[in-house]
Amino acid sequence: MAKRLGERLIEAGLVTPGAVEQGLEHQKITGHKLGDCLVELGLLQEAALLRLLANEFQTRFVTADKLAKVRIDTKVLDKLPVRLAEAQNVLPLAIDPERRLLSVVAAEPQNKSLLDEIALVTNMSEVYAYIGLRSAISAAIRKHYYGDPTAFTALLEGPHGGGPRRPEAPASNNGSSDSGRSGTSPGRSTTTSLQMRLETDARMRLRGPGSGTQVRAATQRREPGGPRGLISDSDYVETLSLMVGLLEQDRPRHRGHSAQLARQAGIVGQRMGMPHKELAALSIAAYLHDLGKPAERHFSLASNAANAEWKAQAKASYRAPTKLFETVHLPTQVNTILAQLYEAWDGSGTPQGAKGEDITLGARILAAVDSFLELTKNPGNAHGRVFTKQQALEHLRKHAGILYDPVVADIVGQLQSGELLVHRLTSEGRQVLIAEPDETTRGELLEAVLKQELVAHALSTLDGALDGLARQDCDVLVVSLRLGQQEVLDLLEAARAAPESAGLPIAVVGEPDAQARERLLMAGATAVLAPGDKAEVARTVHTLFQDRVQHNGPGRVVRGSFDELPPRELLRTLGGGRKSGRLQLRHHTLEGFLHLERGRVVFASFGGHAGEPALQALLKLKQADFLYDPDALLLDMPQLDQDLEALAGAVSAG
Repeated sequence: MAKRLGERLIEAGLVTPGAVEQGLEHQKITGHKLGDCLVELGLLQEAALLRLLANEFQTRFVTADKLAKVRIDTKVLDKLPVRLAEAQNVLPLAIDPERRLLSVVAAEPQNKSLLDEIALVTNMSEVYAYIGLRSAISAAIRKHYYGDPTAFTALLEGPHGGGPRRPEAPASNNGSSDSGRSGTSPGRSTTTSLQMRLETDARMRLRGPGSGTQVRAATQRREPGGPRGLISDSDYVETLSLMVGLLEQDRPRHRGHSAQLARQAGIVGQRMGMPHKELAALSIAAYLHDLGKPAERHFSLASNAANAEWKAQAKASYRAPTKLFETVHLPTQVNTILAQLYEAWDGSGTPQGAKGEDITLGARILAAVDSFLELTKNPGNAHGRVFTKQQALEHLRKHAGILYDPVVADIVGQLQSGELLVHRLTSEGRQVLIAEPDETTRGELLEAVLKQELVAHALSTLDGALDGLARQDCDVLVVSLRLGQQEVLDLLEAARAAPESAGLPIAVVGEPDAQARERLLMAGATAVLAPGDKAEVARTVHTLFQDRVQHNGPGRVVRGSFDELPPRELLRTLGGGRKSGRLQLRHHTLEGFLHLERGRVVFASFGGHAGEPALQALLKLKQADFLYDPDALLLDMPQLDQDLEALAGAVSAG
């Protein structure tokens, strides 16, 4: 006997048994389907439900957000009578006239008799059905057939978009306080603090522009009715990216340099466990590092070490960016990074001759990444020539411990070799977060998990784990009991109370007594692991990760460039992994994309063209930045059917 939806959702770790009971009670009142009830109550994310159902029905899904934004030609709407659309909860999306194929979004895409009826009514040979929520399809019918501009307002500002309602989590029962934490009054439980932070960040992220596709920072965000002028870190960084990108257009040797520096430095910083606030500061510093300095020269640690005159000029101009932005009140971390950008690990840098860990980590990361980009991109560097990638990597290895932090240089080498990027593409942006305060143990755990060929990052604080939960930035969370047993319990309760993290695998590493172990499991720990055998911990984490993937845990956008991963290797990685989603390519003002289905190209768009001409033009790009979105939806009709690995071979031969 087939399992009921509630059982399948519980088995997939998407909801708790208690949530299903609440959904069933709501179903008695509304008569709606259980899945719709869970989403309406804010106990289950819309995309998580649709992803599970789409996988079962072997189709794709469309969220309310996408239905609100999609443009549908009136000729397509005219094909399906509105009364039939309303009666069957179906919306037409697009027509492929050559194949006489109509694509629709339906609440029951598995209903073959309905699809046959639609094909008969519309005189189509075939009907392809996406899956969507009934409430979203109803709103889309009101918007697209009746022109109702408010059709999605309540839907996107309610549980879908405005912060899901949920039952209150139980308060901490031991009276523990968290008075040492910023913004938390004495006596207030850590559980409440964590819940508020998770809930607030989730609500504001979903309300913001591009909800569901972008991770938004919770810091410095303006609530409705709050003071004007406060923007999120991500908004600030995006604004800088646009402004600095325009300034660099007139400098051919440095076009796109700051954006590439910010992105690559951010990956290194994340790998080294930098908290979100410091990563934002690192990005800001990357965009500002060249402003106000002489246009004819680009200073870097590699160039300064090769030419004493350049080093002297770098010392004279290192404060230029902070002077330009004096009235902006940049974060302290940004000013420190910019002030120490030309300092060397052995103390031979400028302006202060700081050395080792006296140089802030952000400056050490920017210095190494900036030097690599300078050597491989700019023929006007102090060496007077462009290095090959291998020569630049050898430069990093040779000067590790002299100019560069050895650990940073090693990670930059992994990044530039394409190794990290291949792993991130293979895992579709999914990753493991490890929160462990002890540096030695943290390093050993990270190394063991990395040996399982997983993408993993290590953090030293509970706040780091909390950031990962609030930003939905991990697929398995590993937390150490060294962070505090009650603190870990509070984190578990808060995570399980929030729909975004209710089904997230959370492994606790430590040696609690039998009673404490039971409390951890009752609070929501997926597993409690002994810390002694790091390899066994890593194997368990790998199993939890695979279960997450098997149950359709969402992927994340992965960004890169052909400099980091040549096009043929990129296509082979995606083709060999039988990946689906959208691969977007951009070179200066030229932009296009390939849409993939299980390792095959089914649609291509470039420069206003589609199909085979667009595909061939994209394959000829020698330089490009790329963005891979594994969860992107194709609303156009498939036009192509070409194996990605075969195309990679053709690129290689070319």
